[in-house]
Amino acid sequence: NAGDGTQRGPRIVSESFDVRRATSDEIEDLDVYCWPTWTTSDKEKWSVGNKVVGKVMPYGELSYLLSGQLEIIPDGGEPVVIKKGDLVTFPRDFKASWCVLEELTWHYYLY
Repeated sequence: NAGDGTQRGPRIVSESFDVRRATSDEIEDLDVYCWPTWTTSDKEKWSVGNKVVGKVMPYGELSYLLSGQLEIIPDGGEPVVIKKGDLVTFPRDFKASWCVLEELTWHYYLY
């Protein structure tokens, strides 16, 4: 993409909650593997089966799931299961209930 005017590196890809399978081009263009990593393995609040109700995102976050599964139930919306390989946008002030189905590891970009 160098030279064609497209921005490379982490950036906002959606203005609303969005879950989609990431392509290898997106992963490369967003420089995902250079983002910080987060895991639920050492966080009791996020242990498998725990449900966190009414979590509000204090910032925007773009996440790429490396392993595990997470169910997100947007306030007033339908449940969505996030899986390995998904690229997820959590906009600022997004409110949802979260339930870890399998231990999670993901790369994230906060904005």
